[in-house]
Amino acid sequence: MKITVLLENSKFKGSNLNIEHGLSMFIEKNGFNVLFDLGGSKECGIKNAAILGIDLSMVNIVAISHGHSDHTGGLMKFLEINDNAQVYVKKEALYPHYSKRPEGMKYIGMNGEIVEKYPDRFIFVNETTEIAQNIFLVPQINKNYSIPSCNQILFAEEDKKLVNDTFEHELFMVIENNDNLIIFSGCGHSGIKNIVDTAKNLFPDKKIESVIGGFHLQAGSLDYALADEEEIEDIANWLKSEVSGQIYTGHCTGERGMNLMKPILKDRLERIYTGMKIIF
Repeated sequence: MKITVLLENSKFKGSNLNIEHGLSMFIEKNGFNVLFDLGGSKECGIKNAAILGIDLSMVNIVAISHGHSDHTGGLMKFLEINDNAQVYVKKEALYPHYSKRPEGMKYIGMNGEIVEKYPDRFIFVNETTEIAQNIFLVPQINKNYSIPSCNQILFAEEDKKLVNDTFEHELFMVIENNDNLIIFSGCGHSGIKNIVDTAKNLFPDKKIESVIGGFHLQAGSLDYALADEEEIEDIANWLKSEVSGQIYTGHCTGERGMNLMKPILKDRLERIYTGMKIIF
């Protein structure tokens, strides 16, 4: 299995790839191609695929982790490029979502015109679904542990009122690889501990080999929405005991989160970046 990070907030110095706040990963497994999230509104993930020689018309399935624009911004452009791939998403991801900023509420939801223009391309999931051999989407996440404190600035619209987002629109992906599990998290708004715990309960006879994606320890570049040190260190220690192999993170984990987890996880923690390739 090969994973190419089409977009993350960062890149190597001198790289000709494009970056913006967002996440997108291209996964190749046994001749099957999955796109996990599609980055932000500048469509940098789409542009980077072309630079990297990845033909997005050959993608078989798209999985959308949740309904925020930094994970769905390239979706319209993708559907113009690819005529066949189905888009798997929770229906709640289509609802309006907002972020509270000093200047007021900012809309951060999906572009609603996408579903209107391409209604036949969407498949709404509400239970664990095997989208290809040994590739699963999990839309029901147990909440046995706390959710990220940074969620406090995020809101959803219900009955024309804004309420604190409970992230019923989030899902994660699990790939069975050599009898182990690789977990893909978009932002981990439901809590990365809850995501891993859910996977463990669904696949009790499998080891969690690796976790890849965001842990939401920082709300974008906003320095007033940060997880505290105790929260971050607790997550790092828990992952150290529950995940047998490498932990790859970035995006909404933030540099501060990475720096606080590194002394605990040491070489088992790797920062993802735009253009990175991971092979299992």
